[in-house]
Amino acid sequence: MLPENCSVTRRDVKNARLRVCEDGSVQLFVPLAFTDEDVEKLLEKKSQWIASKRQFFEQKTKIQLRRNEMLLFGNRYAYFYSSKYQNKVLINHESRTIQAKRNLLDAVVQEKWLKSVARKYVLERAEKLSAALLLSYNKLYIRSQKRKWGNCSSEKNISINWRLIKAPDFVIDYVIIHELCHTLIMKHTAKFTTLLNSHCPDYKQAQAWLDKYGNSL
Repeated sequence: MLPENCSVTRRDVKNARLRVCEDGSVQLFVPLAFTDEDVEKLLEKKSQWIASKRQFFEQKTKIQLRRNEMLLFGNRYAYFYSSKYQNKVLINHESRTIQAKRNLLDAVVQEKWLKSVARKYVLERAEKLSAALLLSYNKLYIRSQKRKWGNCSSEKNISINWRLIKAPDFVIDYVIIHELCHTLIMKHTAKFTTLLNSHCPDYKQAQAWLDKYGNSL
């Protein structure tokens, strides 16, 4: 008998793959030859791992927003419709308000706008950090990765998740610096950690913030 909130999908693959989602559900992908008994044995073998993953996600905190609020740079901003701003969006960081004629509470409209904000902000920060740390990169892309905050290819092309624009600036800087460090060391070795720590001493605080609030972005 399958555990609660668990699904099994049989595919033409060689090895089984197990995934625990943020909502606590379990997804198991197995080869076509897997029997129900094989599935039960695998789930029993991985039961402690599943429990630990579920506990990890339960400890995450969801940032609660009111109906007229948006998340930007780690803070709640109140959105107000204003016909005065036909072609621009006015952001007041002191009062934490956003005024615009476009409906930024609409999910599609908001995502398009946040991507444009992320593209401008992240590119500027990446250029400054790259120059300051003497870590050069080739190209930078703003992506919509589902499971990654950033990525660096062997060609030194960096990709940053646009959702990070909702995180505090020190978290954004951490992800950029993390990927810049990968331009020198691709794998997460001890030397990579030493390099990251030398350029971003508060990286553990940034990681902790993402672990706790990342599901709100």
